[in-house]
Amino acid sequence: MSNPASQNQLEHRRLVKLAREYKEKGYDVILHPSSQDLPPALAKCPFGLIAEGNDRTIAVEVRTRETLTLNGSEDLRRMTDLVQQQPGWEFELVITNPRKKAS
Repeated sequence: MSNPASQNQLEHRRLVKLAREYKEKGYDVILHPSSQDLPPALAKCPFGLIAEGNDRTIAVEVRTRETLTLNGSEDLRRMTDLVQQQPGWEFELVITNPRKKAS
């Protein structure tokens, strides 16, 4: 069984890298947006980041294979449906996995 803290650290590192990539593309990025940063319909969605720019907003959630399985896909389905109802919004799910250690 994997260590949840290391999974969270892996997800956080991937989020920081994604934030940098979106900023380089000209987006304004908010890491771990609060409910005030989101439209009311999305206020309870725990997105890892939102990237705003180019007449669209991308809501991003990062998971590892383990947290994807642990949390199930129901919350992701709900977030996807809610985001699709917001004009100009897109949902992006990023799966990150630990690097295999060379033996």
